[in-house]
Amino acid sequence: MATFFRHSLAFTALSLAVSAGGQIPFSDPHPAEALPPPEMQQLAPPPAAPQPRSEARGPQATNGIAAVVEDRIITFDEVRREIALLVPQLQRDSRNEQEFQQRLRLLEDEVIQSLVDRVLIVKHFEEKGFTIPRSYLENELEDLIRTDFDGDRGRFLRYLQSQGISVRDFRETLRERIIVQYMRGQMQRSESIVSPALMEKFYEEKKHTFYQEEAIHLRIIELSSLTNESEDVLLQTAEKILSEVANNGDFKELAKKYSQGRRRKDGGDWGWIETNELREDWREIVAELKVGQASKPLNTDEVIYILYLEDYREAGIQPISEVRDEIETILAGQMARADQERWLERLRKNAYVRYYL
Repeated sequence: MATFFRHSLAFTALSLAVSAGGQIPFSDPHPAEALPPPEMQQLAPPPAAPQPRSEARGPQATNGIAAVVEDRIITFDEVRREIALLVPQLQRDSRNEQEFQQRLRLLEDEVIQSLVDRVLIVKHFEEKGFTIPRSYLENELEDLIRTDFDGDRGRFLRYLQSQGISVRDFRETLRERIIVQYMRGQMQRSESIVSPALMEKFYEEKKHTFYQEEAIHLRIIELSSLTNESEDVLLQTAEKILSEVANNGDFKELAKKYSQGRRRKDGGDWGWIETNELREDWREIVAELKVGQASKPLNTDEVIYILYLEDYREAGIQPISEVRDEIETILAGQMARADQERWLERLRKNAYVRYYL
């Protein structure tokens, strides 16, 4: 079955849509980053009346309720559907049945909490008075049918029927996911500023993680017999190429012209390769090359190769100037996740949530 919501939501368009609907863009000081959106689920009817708030977990209820959030029920059937596709991999990764059951329970807990948080996020969005225009929702639904069901509405409806999900419930689930992802977009647009001092501290503490092996940036021209050319003919072509390289010819353009390898369109570019990953005979040849030099023709398995050393990188720890952007991304993500968790904790604290586990 197709994986749902492969497509990315157009957050900018959604922001405009929310604003156009008479609402201001979401601007909570601690917006939530969406947790991994759960897969398709059937929404159960709300309970008749909420009970006093309780976060203590008890025995699994026989009525199939996993949790109650405000006036919303989360059923064990929903949870089972969420984890169904993950169970086979979980079994393969577990060494024995006991470990499998332990990991399965942890996964169930994570999914239940994810579903609980989604309800709270949507509730917060609605309390702000925001709405998702119906036209936007319908466009997303049509996009999903086109992407995951090849535009076949009948196939889409048959799938819903096989899962016991009504179109109305599916549309509501889609609406909630859009809201959660919209709020995630708001989180991304309000990432915390990472100070240079914090980045330098992180670099000094994690410097060993920025170690890199010796590597080369390699381009390769491959010559093989496509129309029964002899080896001598191929070698003559190789010598012609090397003559052009010696006369300041652009190896990238020569590769596009002569190479018969699968990376011909990229100018024979194989990118950065750690030298210890090269075959031993090539490693010895490359070690003799200087940046900007090409090797002599190498006859291997009826294919003639010309190696070109585009660039060279020594082994060692990368300087902070080369990894500053990476560090900033890591720290900003950590800060955003911390902000999200604090925001969710406030929502949980002020809501009625009860677990039946």
